[in-house]
Amino acid sequence: MTTEEPGVVTMRKGVGCPELKVTVAMDGDHILYQQSQIVEAKGLSRNRQVYLYKVVRPYLSDAYKDAACPFPET
Repeated sequence: MTTEEPGVVTMRKGVGCPELKVTVAMDGDHILYQQSQIVEAKGLSRNRQVYLYKVVRPYLSDAYKDAACPFPET
C-alpha cells in the first residue's frame, strides 16, 4: 500500500504471476490509521519445553543451545 494509492494493495496469485491491484478499503478517499493490537505469546507448555531440551538441543551448536532450548521451567 502506498500514499499515492491508499487502500490499494499490489499482490500476485502465485510465483511468476502478473501483479494485481486490489482495493481493500471501503472508502478509498480516507483510510483511518489504527495501531495494531499487541498479542502476548502464551509461551511453551512444560511438555514442549522438555521435548525441545531432550530431543532438539543435542543437534544445536553450543552457541544456540541455551537460547533455543533452555532447561525446562518448573
